[in-house]
Amino acid sequence: MKKQLIGAMMLVAALIITGCSNNNSAQKNVKNQKEKEEVKENRMLIIVDPQIDFTTGSLATAKGPEAMERLAQAIDNGVLDKYTWVIITQDAHPSNHCSFIEQGGVFPPHCVQGTEGMNVYPVLQKALEDSNFGNYHYMTKGDLADREEFSVFQNAQSGEKLTTTIKEEGFAGIDICGIATDYCVYETTKDLMEFYPAKQIRIVTNCLAAVDDNDTKLADLMKEHGIEGITF
Repeated sequence: MKKQLIGAMMLVAALIITGCSNNNSAQKNVKNQKEKEEVKENRMLIIVDPQIDFTTGSLATAKGPEAMERLAQAIDNGVLDKYTWVIITQDAHPSNHCSFIEQGGVFPPHCVQGTEGMNVYPVLQKALEDSNFGNYHYMTKGDLADREEFSVFQNAQSGEKLTTTIKEEGFAGIDICGIATDYCVYETTKDLMEFYPAKQIRIVTNCLAAVDDNDTKLADLMKEHGIEGITF
């Protein structure tokens, strides 16, 4: 009887130790998860000109809607959890902008101030609004009649503000996507490289749309400077 009692006591003790061990393991897992969340990498996402006129409007790109809907779906799926800042650039042209055919330029009127075509593609806009991501900002460019600005960094006001933000925040990396691959995405990437390390820049290759799908400027730039391509 005494041996049975001792055996039972030893079994209870073993169960208690196992329970404590499992509990400690669970607490450790929770702690590790919290630490992982707290050391979230400081990254910026730049979405270049995701506007109606570049998707379904006067200067629509063939893959614009598809690319922006893919980006919207990625946002719905939580991709912004990877970022601390999001910048959305927009052309904001006056009606007599130098790039328009009527003023001797090569493009039809597009993204004119105050028109529907200047707005962000609706599916993407809704995804941004529904994301609960509070730190996204719109920056305009091309707002002077006599000046073409393919890159947001070429705009005096927006460029200075964005450059200052990037330098002050010390981002671990900056990812770029949007429209158009062969114009504004290319120029934005090239200008960013003037003061930010190319090895820390990534291009979201499945969220791009080009005017000319055969143009290789951006791909060549990526290859030459070791810029990584990623997908959402």
